[in-house]
Amino acid sequence: MNTYTEDIQKVSKLINRLDAELLLAHALDTPRAFLIAHGDEKMGTLARWKFHTLVQKRKRGIPLAYLTGHKEFYGLDFLVNKHTLVPRPDTELMVEEVMQEIKKSKNQITIIDVGTGSGCIPISILHTIRTSGLSVICKYYATDISKKALNIAKQNADKHNVHITFKHGNLLEPFSPELRTLNSQLIITANLPYLTQTQFDEEPSIQHEPHSALVAEHEGLALYEELLKQIKTYHLKPKTYLEIDPSQTKKISNFITDIFPTAKIEIQKDLSGNDRVVKIII
Repeated sequence: MNTYTEDIQKVSKLINRLDAELLLAHALDTPRAFLIAHGDEKMGTLARWKFHTLVQKRKRGIPLAYLTGHKEFYGLDFLVNKHTLVPRPDTELMVEEVMQEIKKSKNQITIIDVGTGSGCIPISILHTIRTSGLSVICKYYATDISKKALNIAKQNADKHNVHITFKHGNLLEPFSPELRTLNSQLIITANLPYLTQTQFDEEPSIQHEPHSALVAEHEGLALYEELLKQIKTYHLKPKTYLEIDPSQTKKISNFITDIFPTAKIEIQKDLSGNDRVVKIII
């Protein structure tokens, strides 16, 4: 029977070595550091079966996060499953941008995360507010059209001890009566589906993630256009943050201007230097 190290070396011919180590740690229900310190130990039959089953699934392209049920985002551990998009490092930029805005505010803030998925954006922001010792009063809401995704988001909020009011529905529709009487400063964040069907078809790494959380019509921008039209219908004046594909900068800027002719538009770049977050000041 092979040792932990030998098993990892063997399957590293099939999948990435780091993935192999993380899957073995998951199969053994132990930290990855334990494998490094105890590489000469051998695993039992059940753990071996579980490990090799996970390796075969990873080989087929199933995301590591779905196999382990966890994904790190903004330094926090989030529960994920096949009903939620796997959080990406690029999305951390939105958290950073919103935090900069919050630090400048002296008033009560209402924040709505639209299409929250795993809840990684609002939870990271609230956790950062708490650990930074900021005295800002923040009311947080989040919506998603998927009840199964909202269930995961609620579990993550409980896990990180933050209070968010979750509502089921399309974009801002669950808030229509409340938004009309909103008096506090409003921030809206949204990492909605923004890929085209062609982009989805041509990227093997995302084939196992929920199609509805990735792809939108009208060159990937249909849901953002609908969201902005809702903002206009409800006569809101939020600071709005949208995550986009770098190829969409011109197109999204054009329809923002069509809907809000006087809006100020700022484009923030991710660590790779690509346009990633659109900030709209109405």
